[in-house]
Amino acid sequence: MATVDVRRATARGVLHGAPGVESRHSFSFGAHLEEGNSHFGLLLAHHEDRIDPGAGYDDHPHRDTEIVTWVLEGALAHDDDAGRSARVTPGTVQRLSAGRGVVHSERNAAGDEPVHLVQMWLLPDEAGTEPVHETADVSAALDAGGLVPVAGRGAAAGLGIADAVLHVARPPAGDRLDLPDAPYLHVFVARGEVDLGDHDDRDDLAAGDAARIAESDAMSLTARTDAEVLVWEMHSDLATPEESA
Repeated sequence: MATVDVRRATARGVLHGAPGVESRHSFSFGAHLEEGNSHFGLLLAHHEDRIDPGAGYDDHPHRDTEIVTWVLEGALAHDDDAGRSARVTPGTVQRLSAGRGVVHSERNAAGDEPVHLVQMWLLPDEAGTEPVHETADVSAALDAGGLVPVAGRGAAAGLGIADAVLHVARPPAGDRLDLPDAPYLHVFVARGEVDLGDHDDRDDLAAGDAARIAESDAMSLTARTDAEVLVWEMHSDLATPEESA
């Protein structure tokens, strides 16, 4: 029997770590600390950012982190110390496997418009690997309908984790999506409203809401309006020291 833990958009921590950036966090992150909310499954960070024109994150380092970025509106410019550059726009997934170390910047590349994005962090299966930067355009697959695997095994972009896959869908109102069968699912509504299967009204999700689902069993969601959803399928858990002690 699946257990569903709904987390509302209004419950997320809000940080302003850089000028012109508002970041809403689903888990403990930086100055935003929530006891017992360090991760879910393999997902270590999940934040929704809005970046003003001319703003962004200047050069900063990462190591042994898998970073997946999904842009909802606008354009994000990525540049790193290996000379890699990318412009990430809606319908394009970006994956950065930081490996043994990378320094990069992320800035608004949309001119006079803000950038709205979701960024997600996980730990790799193997530490100290060669950094990998990858982008993939999945617009055509999204237009075809259904859940589209965008990052992870068998997806458009790779990931340094065997047990995690990110799916994205843009269901029109009334469309039903069957969710993956996995021990851990993280369902985030980026736009619109959805209904989680046969669960009661408390499990209806609006934009910015998320559901953490454990031991899912043939679950589905139905779009109540035109929507965009991000679904992490995870087959293992990132145990914290306290939990493994």
